Amino acid sequence: MSDLVLSVAPELKERLEGLAAKMGRSVEACVELALVEFVEHWEDFTHTVEVLETGGEERTVLRAVND
Repeated sequence: MSDLVLSVAPELKERLEGLAAKMGRSVEACVELALVEFVEHWEDFTHTVEVLETGGEERTVLRAVND
């Protein structure tokens, strides 16, 4: 593990601490989960944009039954 220092608004810190307590998790575990979800989402998004811009993958076209 690597250390990461993060500054957030006091209100956000309080909300995070409250949620962590309700979930029975540490603040650190909640922040790590949030970062994992953020990175996975945006990696997928940027990959999709790259593919669409370059035409790198064939796209499936769905058609209605009556077409």
